[in-house]
This record gives sequence, C-alpha cells and structure tokens, in this order.
Amino acid sequence: MKTVWLLLLCASASALTPQPALADSDHELARELKQAGDILPLEQILAKVQKLHPGHVLEVELEKEQQHYIYEIETVDTKGNVWEMQFNAKTGELLKSKKEK
Repeated sequence: MKTVWLLLLCASASALTPQPALADSDHELARELKQAGDILPLEQILAKVQKLHPGHVLEVELEKEQQHYIYEIETVDTKGNVWEMQFNAKTGELLKSKKEK
C-alpha cells in the first residue's frame, strides 16, 4: 500500500486553512489523477468532512489500496474529538468514520 501525502493541514482557531506540505512528485500525481477523472478535487471531499464533523482538518493522505485511491482525513471537531475518515477518492463515498480514543 503506497501512501501519497497530499497535505498536512494545521488546526487554526478560526477557519480551515490548508498549509501545503507536498513533495513535487506527490503534487503532480494528485493533479494528474484529478485531471484524468480518477479522483475528485480535495475541496469536494473537505466540504463533506465539514458537514459530517465540523472543525479543523489535521491531516490528509491519498492512498492507493488495490486499484482504488482513498482519501484519509483526520479532523478535530468543535468538541475536541478526533475523527479519522476514509472516502473513495473517485466517488466521494464515505467508506469509514471512526472517532479516535
């Protein structure tokens, strides 16, 4: 299972503010996959995340599992709970949502 780091997002007090921490090759791969229609734009997935668990994004990864890409997103909600969610990167379908202990 190959992990492609997309973004490392820092929690901010006021809003979702992405702080890119990408290697050039990771960024290029993500752009190529998006342009080919193999993955949805990250912004669409983050909008779903905010509806499910409003708060701040801590980390985003794009992983290839078998033949599919998965967005793995970790957030902290407004109550301080940390959530890990997985989305099908092509369809945006929520595959898993787990509250961390």
